[in-house]
Amino acid sequence: MSISSPTVYAEVYAVLSALSDEYIRKTPGQILDFIAENRDKNIKIKIIPDVPLEEQSLSAECLAVLAWLKLDYWCDTKEEKEELKALLDLNEEKASGAPLSPKSKKNWIELLKKKQKANKS
Repeated sequence: MSISSPTVYAEVYAVLSALSDEYIRKTPGQILDFIAENRDKNIKIKIIPDVPLEEQSLSAECLAVLAWLKLDYWCDTKEEKEELKALLDLNEEKASGAPLSPKSKKNWIELLKKKQKANKS
């Protein structure tokens, strides 16, 4: 992943600062240091804990970095990691504008079923 904008790092840093220590402990120190050192320190970004990240005017690049961190470091189980990977792959395929492959359609249906089941619990 190649991100060069100090603004993106400022956004990621703000989100990381709002997360619990559990996420910080799971993230390698050199990555945390890199984000802290490369962020625009003049930008103050306020993260509202009760509001979903996608509703907080964060850049797509920030959300991509957070998705990468979740995939590589924050997923607790293999199943959680596979589910996130499938969702990311699906989103990438949808963004391409091409028709969804049969595999992606199947993954999408499975993700929707899991989400519906979780909402009923």
